[in-house]
Amino acid sequence: MFLPAKRRRIAALLGAVGLCLAVAFASPATAQSSIEILVNDQPITSYDIANRTKFLRLTSQGRAGRKQAVDELIEESLKLQEAKRRNITPSEQQVSQAFATIAKRANMPPSGLESALRQAGVNPSTLKDRIRSEIAWGEVVRARFRATVRISETDVAEALGGQAPLEAEGGVVEWEAQPIVFIVPENSSTGVAAQKKREAEAFRGRFKGCDQTLEQTRGMQGVLVMPNIRREVKQFPENLQAELKRADVGKALSPIQVEEGFQVFGLCSKRTVAGSSEAAEEIRQELANERGQLLARRYLRDLKSDAVIEFR
Repeated sequence: MFLPAKRRRIAALLGAVGLCLAVAFASPATAQSSIEILVNDQPITSYDIANRTKFLRLTSQGRAGRKQAVDELIEESLKLQEAKRRNITPSEQQVSQAFATIAKRANMPPSGLESALRQAGVNPSTLKDRIRSEIAWGEVVRARFRATVRISETDVAEALGGQAPLEAEGGVVEWEAQPIVFIVPENSSTGVAAQKKREAEAFRGRFKGCDQTLEQTRGMQGVLVMPNIRREVKQFPENLQAELKRADVGKALSPIQVEEGFQVFGLCSKRTVAGSSEAAEEIRQELANERGQLLARRYLRDLKSDAVIEFR
């Protein structure tokens, strides 16, 4: 007889992975089996219902019964029918791998899980068919709603309490910067170079913001205002990174020597790229899962309302 402790371990495992044990639609019928329900002409037999009921009682510690078995079998039939309509058929390798994963989590080989299920009075093929239907339904939902489920940065920020993810949480800070180059002509003396460096330093001190740069540099000789750039902190010159982490928007960084002369970065704006934050990525995935599950439930509800379900 199947030991109680082992029975509990199998039941808890199957419940934890979200695979409510199910009855196979292609299960071999018994001599006493009869058709109880037709779902769009797809039969559900008394054998199917009895087997599903055993599974549910095993995984719910007796709290679920025949009604839940019937409901799940109807939904499973609709899922498989929709998958077939969309030419989606999980491979036997996918099913076997998922079954093996469940067995591994129960610290037993696949053959051991099959044996344990048989000792509990259920056919292992019922679990494999349930796995097959869930794989198929997952592919159907992804194909149906791939372009629908989109999580914006605002959604992520709201889920994090109305604030953008902080750099301390792993987010990547991205700056919009305006390069201003103080050109040193080729073959210039060290005196000319030194003078241009002083000009750059003086400009940095009176920098009024990116929208004022053109006005501020009007009439200045040998000064070039470059198009704005977007870069993460680590993409700036190494000797500016420490200063940049302490800097504020609207300020300018210390001049650095470049091939053309001396360059000053005016800081226009910054943002934290939420997708690069570990916390934000977890929130993004949770929101996507929640929305996907909601759409999947509505999808299944619509399939059920359109279906012809006949009880005999």
